Amino acid sequence: MLFCPFYPMEPLPWPEPFDDTSYLFQVKWDGVRILAHIGRGRVYLHNRKLRERTRHYPELDRLVNLVRGEAVLDGEMVAFKEGRPSFPLILERDLAVPGGIAARRSLALVPVCYMIFDIVYSNGEDLTGHPLGYRQERLRQVVSEDETVHLVESFDTGIALFGAVSEQGMEGIVAKRRDSVYVRGKKNNAWLKIKKRIRQLVVIGGYTVRQGQINALLTGAYLGSRLVYTGRVAAGLSASDLAGLTPFLQASRRDTSPFDGMPPGRDRVWVEPRLAVLVEFQEWTDDLHMRQPVIRGFTKDRPEACKLD
Repeated sequence: MLFCPFYPMEPLPWPEPFDDTSYLFQVKWDGVRILAHIGRGRVYLHNRKLRERTRHYPELDRLVNLVRGEAVLDGEMVAFKEGRPSFPLILERDLAVPGGIAARRSLALVPVCYMIFDIVYSNGEDLTGHPLGYRQERLRQVVSEDETVHLVESFDTGIALFGAVSEQGMEGIVAKRRDSVYVRGKKNNAWLKIKKRIRQLVVIGGYTVRQGQINALLTGAYLGSRLVYTGRVAAGLSASDLAGLTPFLQASRRDTSPFDGMPPGRDRVWVEPRLAVLVEFQEWTDDLHMRQPVIRGFTKDRPEACKLD
């Protein structure tokens, strides 16, 4: 297992918080999933898709000194903005090419924390078949904390924890059965993610057409000075919305995509990014697209207000 990448265990979505003594509850940190392999004087990192991330996060070289012996740890890399986790900000670090100008800039400007919530291997022993409660004890025996490396705290009550993180504008919580083993590479109902839906201002930069009619909007938001694509949105658009939008969008057509780095598509029509819309969605994907987005209303905000925090 050590230095051999593997797909991590994943939680299934759950609609609402609950209390149950057979579960423990942890904050969902809204970061990038990273598995850390530590041993033989080195650290190797990879993400949930098995892509190596060792050079992306050189701060984690410190794990050699914080881990007793060899270990494989599971956690999230998190970047903070104004005291809260920012998924767009951690993606600046995660998507930058190591050694490039953008990577050097983000390394200097975007400090990160590694929030560790599990240990699956320790000093020659595969821990995946042990219950979560046992793994949590081993985690605290094996790993020391510092200003960058933190062990995720567990709580006994899900409803109170969900209320607290919601008040702070955070993503949600994860409920985990105390007796759950670690099932690599699968979503498993022993872990449940409970998330509040996110609201985001986005700007319309295009639309798609089906049978001669507009059927979805192509949206984006500003990440720094770049307008990045955040996804296709159709839910929440009424027939009257489409009727009112169509003349405006047709009058705003342009030849090229307004989104940074987005290639042309056969069914895509591009427009000047002038109209802002409020969208509610479940979560960000790993490539910063909105999952299950629904339009909640059009606004008078300027396009520049559509920023990724």
